Amino acid sequence: MPGLTLHLLSLEAGTGPQSFVKRLRDYPNVKVIVASRPRLVVTRPTYIDVCHLSTTKWDLLVLLQAPNNSIPAVFRPIIRCEYHISVGVPSKLIDNYPELDARLKRTAPSISLTGALGKPQQRKELLQISPESLKSMDDLFEEHNKPITMLNLLNFFPRGGKQSYFQYGQAFIPIAEKRGGYAKIVGNVVKPLASSGDSRADRLEQDWWNEISIVHYPSVKHFYDLIAGEDYQAINRQFRLTALRDTLLLCTTEFDVEETHTSKL
Repeated sequence: MPGLTLHLLSLEAGTGPQSFVKRLRDYPNVKVIVASRPRLVVTRPTYIDVCHLSTTKWDLLVLLQAPNNSIPAVFRPIIRCEYHISVGVPSKLIDNYPELDARLKRTAPSISLTGALGKPQQRKELLQISPESLKSMDDLFEEHNKPITMLNLLNFFPRGGKQSYFQYGQAFIPIAEKRGGYAKIVGNVVKPLASSGDSRADRLEQDWWNEISIVHYPSVKHFYDLIAGEDYQAINRQFRLTALRDTLLLCTTEFDVEETHTSKL
């Protein structure tokens, strides 16, 4: 199971995220799996690193395979702030990723909405999403009606949370696929090592992420068409809410999709 690292980065002024990614792709022995621009926090964490994750303006999300599971030291002077997580991902997912990613993005324009958004009364209780978040999603769609990539950081309740989320995941697959949604990357988080006397050591068992997932949707409207659906809300109530002690849900747009969109304007 290859070791990857997920990085949220805030860059120094004058450093563009696309140019940073290009340099990273060109650097020896570094493989960039995902590179995207954080757009909006859909669900904020309530326990884990709340202030750091919710208040920092992130410029870049990258999922990397690199020596020492870190961004090379030469890039450090242009990184203002970083949040990183080590993740184990099955080899098959990484090997098949380029083909899967290209297919999902290629077929995105052909995926229709289900009509769930035509029931506005449902929009008040969507996955802990506020009216402000929904307005932000509408604004994002006006600017970017192409595929989005959702980052999910997941922390499970100690008793039964992981099993409940597994059941949610199995039920999620056909409901998401109906809207073109697909989990491209799913991985187990590797706990950071705590040195002797580290105050974090005692709380790592509960107060650290357990899994990540990176999920494709044909557009941001397809995402909230999903969560407006009665089929989705049923599994959300039955499995997801009973599984998650904490979560971060971050909407991003991948740079290759942005560039394709721009070239057609």
